[in-house]
Amino acid sequence: MEMEELKYDIFKDGSLVKSVSITKIQPCMAEEGRIKLAMQLDSTLDQVMPTFASKFPPGKVNYIKHKKILTINIHERVITFFPSGKIMMMNTRDPEEGIEIITDFIEKINQSYLEHVSGDTGDDLSDKLSKIGPLNIYNCLPQTNCEECGTATCMAFSMKLLSGDSTLDQCKPLLRAENQEKLNSLNELLGDQLMRSLGWIGS
Repeated sequence: MEMEELKYDIFKDGSLVKSVSITKIQPCMAEEGRIKLAMQLDSTLDQVMPTFASKFPPGKVNYIKHKKILTINIHERVITFFPSGKIMMMNTRDPEEGIEIITDFIEKINQSYLEHVSGDTGDDLSDKLSKIGPLNIYNCLPQTNCEECGTATCMAFSMKLLSGDSTLDQCKPLLRAENQEKLNSLNELLGDQLMRSLGWIGS
C-alpha cells in the first residue's frame, strides 16, 4: 500500500525551496533499526547543482556532472540529490531526524540559488573538485608540522581537510604574514568558494 506523503513547510520565504515531502519510508538494509527516506522538494535543482556541490569538502562529495546527481557522505549517512528535486537519505533514525538534517541542506540550496540568479557562482567547480588531492593542498601549506591544528603533520592535515574532518582556519600559520605567498597559492588552487567551503575565515 502506498503511504500518504508527509509534507513539511521549511522556509516560508525560501528563494527556491520552501517545502519538502517524505514520499517513502523503507528499512535501511545497511543498518538494523534505521530507515531509508525518499523525499521530494517543491522545486527542481538542476540549475543550482554545481554551486550546491561546491559547498561541501571535496572528500565528502561525488558529483556526476553530466547527470547533475550529487551524493554526499556526511552526518554518518549517504544523501543523494537528483536534479528533479528528489532526495534519498540512508541510515536515519526516524522521519523527524531526516527533516532536521535536510533543513540545513535546503538552506544551502536556497543560498546557491541566490548566488545563481545574481551571477555570483564563479566557475563550474566540478572538474576542479575531481583534480584536487592531498598533495595539491600540502604544497600550498606552510609545511611546518607545528601541530597547532591538532594533527601531527601538514600532510595528514591535508587529508583530513579534504575529508571534511578539519577546516582551513585550524592552520594558524596560514594567518601569518610570512606565509602570505602560500596562502595566495592555496587561494589560486581552490578559489574563493572552495576556500569558504573548507572553512577559511581569513584574518
